[in-house]
Amino acid sequence: MNQVNPFFLHELLGPLTGLADDDSTVDFFRSIDPNDPDQVRPIIRRYLVPYFDQLQAPAKRKAKLALSYYLSNSSANFARVFHSCLLPFPPPDDARMFFLWLWEELFPNENHQLTDLTAFREVPDIHEPNRY
Repeated sequence: MNQVNPFFLHELLGPLTGLADDDSTVDFFRSIDPNDPDQVRPIIRRYLVPYFDQLQAPAKRKAKLALSYYLSNSSANFARVFHSCLLPFPPPDDARMFFLWLWEELFPNENHQLTDLTAFREVPDIHEPNRY
């Protein structure tokens, strides 16, 4: 059975995590429309793609699997993940869209959809992303 860790979703947002507490950063992002992919995707490309690229290979694999799994799982609560990371801008009305755009920027031309979610077991180990 494959294991998937939801905390790797948080790991993917690392460079922007906690910046909701930084007034100047919030002001910088204030004008973006979080529902407009043409405004959000450049943020993903500038901050999140380079961060992902520098992760070690095992962390990349686990983060990719987590993102794929939760995008394939209709019960995933993306708004909760987004808000818990304290990003400096609000999520789109459908928070899943942010994570779909993230997938498309990280893995262009790759399908995120997993066909058999029963082959996976969620293991929510908050410390696992820090081991890489």
